Amino acid sequence: MEILEYARPRSMDEAFRLIRERHGTAIGGAAWLRTNTKTMALGVDLAGLGLEYIREAGERIEIGAMTTYRELETSQLLKARFGPLFEATVSHVVGIQLRNIITVGGTVAGRYGFSDLNTTLCALGAKAVFYPGQTVDLADFIEKGAETPFLLEKILLPASMKASYQQMRISENDFPIINTASAWTGSDWRIAVGSRPAATRLCKKAMSLLGDDPYPSDEKIVAAAHAATDELQFGSDIRASASYRRETLHVLIRRALMEVRG
Repeated sequence: MEILEYARPRSMDEAFRLIRERHGTAIGGAAWLRTNTKTMALGVDLAGLGLEYIREAGERIEIGAMTTYRELETSQLLKARFGPLFEATVSHVVGIQLRNIITVGGTVAGRYGFSDLNTTLCALGAKAVFYPGQTVDLADFIEKGAETPFLLEKILLPASMKASYQQMRISENDFPIINTASAWTGSDWRIAVGSRPAATRLCKKAMSLLGDDPYPSDEKIVAAAHAATDELQFGSDIRASASYRRETLHVLIRRALMEVRG
């Protein structure tokens, strides 16, 4: 990638203006952005804006857009609230060196089909906060994108939730063939599926089938897994066929639901 002009703003206002008015491209960790062959007219480096944090904020947990995968993986706060969920989600991503570069904001903003993290965040019912103060449902953003240039500031999570992340890879550090995450919110179930190989989607029919029962039967879990595979579309690529993804997903959803149910 070639960057014709580089800017390192000193404030969120300045960064937002460069992106909105001058059509700049936000630069986080640039782990995937740098693989792009296009020429970037204006690169807006978000380092130095104080967006690297994982913190409690009332009944929410806030994760800054420049927080790295490695920080998610090792966060004691996230471990205390979600158990091994985030470690299971990101620890397969290449190696520690790259996980020290990849940012939460870059992953969410890119809406990548291969993303492990977006699947877990959607299952948790995460919200995305765009500067200056617009909050949207993350699953809706992943599905529909944004109509205008935006600056992602942070991700909002519930204070705690019981959830499970499951995936299938050809090798330990490869991109996932298929991934899924399931969560019990305390009042209903959420099931998200990514790497189909398209981007993450919620399995709304399967979620509706499970209803508000925190301890669904094995039979209901199997039915929900079937409903999820029936409502989603799958594609084929060099890693797996659509039919292989569908059959594998059925097993992974059952595992995730049973793990959360206990």
